[in-house]
Amino acid sequence: MMRAFMLAAALVLVASAGVDGATSRKRSTSAVERTSPNRAEQEQDEFRSCDVAVREFVQGRKEAAALPVNEVKVDGLRMTLNFVHPYGESGDTPPNLAFTRGESTEERRKALNEAKQRARALGDAAKSGNVWYVIVLRSGSSPGDVRSDPASTQAGEEQQDTADAVVMASIESRCVTVSQYEAIPVNQLGNDLQRLLGRREQNVSPSEEIPQPPPS
Repeated sequence: MMRAFMLAAALVLVASAGVDGATSRKRSTSAVERTSPNRAEQEQDEFRSCDVAVREFVQGRKEAAALPVNEVKVDGLRMTLNFVHPYGESGDTPPNLAFTRGESTEERRKALNEAKQRARALGDAAKSGNVWYVIVLRSGSSPGDVRSDPASTQAGEEQQDTADAVVMASIESRCVTVSQYEAIPVNQLGNDLQRLLGRREQNVSPSEEIPQPPPS
């Protein structure tokens, strides 16, 4: 009788230990599940919510750069923007005339104020490092360009290299495409930016490269 009682007590202790172990494992798993999202938030991408969009625009090309926008110049009269980055400026955007679509003066004035507020928010985002000027170098004409004259191509005239650029901003955990620049002539870019994009210097003819000695 005593032996049966001791055996039953031992079984109860084993079962209790198993339940405690399962509970401990469950608590440990729950703690890991709770900390994983926090760890993911700490490992935030350098481009914030534009992490995918920036890389999709670059598409792995070597002749590309994503430059932080340090300042947004706002022309309130002409309703244009100009993005200043470490290698220069983007140039003025087309004027934002969306406010002219309102039927009444009050509607147009309201739309104008909203556009001005968005411009100020964009300037604040640039100051906090949340705006980027992404540029990609393209050799020859881009797919959207008009084809050059076949006679010129046959004559050996080279097509000019161009670049495409886009301005993206991470605002309120959303990636916003602010402006796009297509078919920018490369010679309009600064020399430092051209070198950053990997564009080689124009070849110099041997007569220009090696100075000729003066006649004796």
